[in-house]
Amino acid sequence: MIENILISLSPLQLQPQPTAHPYITSIVTAAFVVAFIAIGIQFVYALIRKKFTDINKLSSIMKEVTEFNKRYMDAFKKQDKKMLEELNKKKAYIDKLRMDMFRMNTKPMMIFLIPSFILWIYILPNLIGYTSAVSPISLNVLGDLMPLTCTKEMIINDINNISDELNKKADEIAQGSLEIKGLAEKAKALASEGKFVDARSVILDAYDKLNAGRSEKIQEKVPRCTIENEVLLWAWYLIVSVAFGSIVTRITKTNMPSAF
Repeated sequence: MIENILISLSPLQLQPQPTAHPYITSIVTAAFVVAFIAIGIQFVYALIRKKFTDINKLSSIMKEVTEFNKRYMDAFKKQDKKMLEELNKKKAYIDKLRMDMFRMNTKPMMIFLIPSFILWIYILPNLIGYTSAVSPISLNVLGDLMPLTCTKEMIINDINNISDELNKKADEIAQGSLEIKGLAEKAKALASEGKFVDARSVILDAYDKLNAGRSEKIQEKVPRCTIENEVLLWAWYLIVSVAFGSIVTRITKTNMPSAF
């Protein structure tokens, strides 16, 4: 389960830039496509792991480490000095097993990283955009620390920040600056009224004016969401990966006990 989460989160460190014009515009279609990709990737990783890892040996090592951990914790709680002394003699051997286990898990992960990066940096951001599902309720159990679904405040802040940036860009040009600033302020006004879809359209109109006649186009930015409780792309991918991870490992016979 931990590995499934790491697989899902590792590409996020490069901060892909989603396009303002995703190929898939239907949120329902996006949800199914991302779910299909997430489950497919779970199968691919499981098969890679099965190919490059001795599953039986790894499972045996994990069982031995798990048993050692349980005995050590039990002895520590009971303050059984005799048992602790006996287990400490075995600690060097267990540490070696942990290192072997780490190496066995790392090899398939390293093989998997490059295509995973390509998927997150080049494919999904242009295929889907920022969001890929809608939840009937907020999933932000950690609040603003790690939002999984969009809030009204998040959408309004995005629109206001983009509008402010458009105003700054407008100051750098002479022709059309007043029109661009007017559109930026209109987007803010629409956001305050809850008309997020209209505000997004106005922002794109402002970028069209800003980029008119420019040889080097300024990258368009749009709010991450236009509907409250839209699920962010990485969050939906993670939810599906976690939900189906254990099923995939059972089907591919790569499931193993936790060593911790």
